[in-house]
Amino acid sequence: MAPDVNLDAVEVTQTVQDLNHSVPLIAGKSTVVRLYLSCDSAPGVTVRGEISVSRSPADTASVVSSLGTVFLDPSLAGNVPQCRNDVRLSLNFRLPEAHTAMGPLHIRVANVVDTATGESLTVTGTQSPTSVQFRSSPPLRVRILGLRYHSGTPPVVHAPRTLDFQGLISWLKRAYPVSRVISSTAIVDANASPPFQYGTANAQLAALRALDISEGADPRTHYYGMVGDGGFFMRGGAAGIPTAPDPGTVASGPAGPADFGWDFDGTYGDWYGAHELAHTFGRLHPGYCNQTEDDLQNYPFEQGLISDTNHGFVGFDVGDPALNIPMAALPGLRWHDVMTYCNFQWLSSYTYEGVRNRLVAEDGTAGAPTGGASPTGATAPGGSGGRPDERFPVRPVVSSPEAASPAGGAAGGAARGAAGPDAHADKYVSVVARANLTTGQGSIQFVNPVSALAAPSGQSAAGGETTAILRVIQAGGAAPREYPVKVKVDSELEPDDDRTGLVDAVVPIGPQAEAIELVIAGEPVDVFQASGPPPALRATRHTGTEEGAMGLALEFDRGLEEEAPTTTYSAQVSTDGGTTWRTIAVGMRDPVIHVDRGQFRPGDNVQVRIITTNGFTSSSAVTESFRV
Repeated sequence: MAPDVNLDAVEVTQTVQDLNHSVPLIAGKSTVVRLYLSCDSAPGVTVRGEISVSRSPADTASVVSSLGTVFLDPSLAGNVPQCRNDVRLSLNFRLPEAHTAMGPLHIRVANVVDTATGESLTVTGTQSPTSVQFRSSPPLRVRILGLRYHSGTPPVVHAPRTLDFQGLISWLKRAYPVSRVISSTAIVDANASPPFQYGTANAQLAALRALDISEGADPRTHYYGMVGDGGFFMRGGAAGIPTAPDPGTVASGPAGPADFGWDFDGTYGDWYGAHELAHTFGRLHPGYCNQTEDDLQNYPFEQGLISDTNHGFVGFDVGDPALNIPMAALPGLRWHDVMTYCNFQWLSSYTYEGVRNRLVAEDGTAGAPTGGASPTGATAPGGSGGRPDERFPVRPVVSSPEAASPAGGAAGGAARGAAGPDAHADKYVSVVARANLTTGQGSIQFVNPVSALAAPSGQSAAGGETTAILRVIQAGGAAPREYPVKVKVDSELEPDDDRTGLVDAVVPIGPQAEAIELVIAGEPVDVFQASGPPPALRATRHTGTEEGAMGLALEFDRGLEEEAPTTTYSAQVSTDGGTTWRTIAVGMRDPVIHVDRGQFRPGDNVQVRIITTNGFTSSSAVTESFRV
């Protein structure tokens, strides 16, 4: 006689869930229905099954088959909490994407079959449909830049691996409250020599991002820098923890193959990057596993776990077959929130909903500034933040008024069409600086002309105190212009650390600007002095390919070594004939750049644009294109 089975519970999960379905389901996100079935009759039975799903009770239902089978052990009958903690103890169904569209979904058990006999079994227990609601949520937009550096004798090139990029993107898609991750990746040369700190990496990222936004990149895009740990270990961190939407907050962190005794997918750059990116969405440290207690009063679960015995949350990883990552249940009393420093990291419902709320808010500020000269820039409450583990030692392009757009192509390896500096009356520049508010010191790192697309329109959306001033000195004794700006306090500071951070602002300088001062506590601490007109690019020469990067030697009409230190160049690439450009180098003086071929698709026709600048004016030229 065939045994009866009982339906104990139904769970519809994406990243983390309880049996009340209190965590919002994201439309279009990979979704798994888990049936918890039990059988009292020894020796148990192995079953497979089908569910029927419909958008409304009146609609014709569709049938979805289980992904596999489950053995119903009589000793576990009715023990739903234990079954929830092991993906092998539930009968699992992956919903087709068409059934995860925005709106309601009704789920019923259609059939449960004994795999040994092929006989349909009687299912007792509740037979009312499980009804859930799918909600829309914006995509996550992220540009991930690997910082390439040399170390050792003889010098060895170090850069993140393809797996590090793939792992982070996959982790974000599986764990973050999004159905899509709109991502782009590239490897760029680090401006600083190793070992450098995350604050230095973030300054470079901020300068790169400002030039991309100036060229029409989506201002909702978050930028993350990834540093391979082959030559040294760079502790990660964010340039502030914004209290209100600010996609311009950048972050960076390390990547490599270490497993820390629990992470065996080949890269730790995934959860580490997710931690630092979550800081850019305003997420704080709960205060567990030797970290600062920034969010201790609000975090709902003890010890930084993703649940407690009263709430019954269980994490769920839908897996990624392309990376050999299996589907897995993540017990809520073992796994910790990604914002802690603890082992076994995933997103709690608290962090999941916090990130989603900020994503929704950012999506409504597509035209909002990402920084700028106003006293309302982003800052980190308490100036704190941290790393997950301490043990390891497309808008249309609008041409820039600074003549930073190309003026033609090139042939025979030589650049042509170099545009001369202009004298536009409404010039904007991106200023990136490092500041130490404890000692009253600071240094201006990057100054680049940008278009009005990068300029703030009104006050920044992210509130906070004014902690520095950018003073633009005018020629001829005219009164200087002063712009209060934020210092975005580093996220990784310990209680005894100096309060350091990043200035990342876009300011109008007027037609007669000759210098910019960084003022902290009323005192000028650094000055950027514009030099003469920037040199023009005269020719380029390919120097071969090294570690997947094509070398490009640049010849200017005047050698950069003869120019003032403030004369630098940036490089951008285009694969659509110059319609859109992405920045791959900024603040460079070495007349050789490396173009990462891995950022392009086979067959892409690539142009490279070189922009030389003295900070206030610029000259640009496009090199001969090459095919990948």
